[in-house]
Amino acid sequence: MNKIVILALATTAALAFSSASARDHWGNKLEFSTVDANGDGQITKAEVQAYSAAEFSKVDTDGNGSLSIEELTAKANESRLKRLKKRAKWMFQQLNVDGNGTVELAEMRAKRGGERMFEHLDENEDGMISHEEFDIRKGKRRDKRKRNNDNS
Repeated sequence: MNKIVILALATTAALAFSSASARDHWGNKLEFSTVDANGDGQITKAEVQAYSAAEFSKVDTDGNGSLSIEELTAKANESRLKRLKKRAKWMFQQLNVDGNGTVELAEMRAKRGGERMFEHLDENEDGMISHEEFDIRKGKRRDKRKRNNDNS
């Protein structure tokens, strides 16, 4: 029961604090109409609790009333795969310039700026990327990710 209460509170917080783009625990967009079960244009605590219980039950695949690490991992992987597929579809649409249903190396180079990336990595502009230049750039990316995570 405590897990349902926690899920209900998290869903309520998502709805209350994120007006235009509320998301569920897995990062999926939460539609108002999904939680507003009776369609009256308002969400009650009971509707949030019912929604949370239903979502909990979807993840609780063995139906024992508690979530195992395997169940949570499976749901997280499912959600991540859904987002990755959506991103891959968007990227494919951007890269498939000629519309033939496949992405050729020339399209990818033209769109992704392979030469720009090379120039970006070749800091001393000698026409080659040394291991040191590569590691420096890799370190800068890692530092940037760390800073972004620290600010979150």
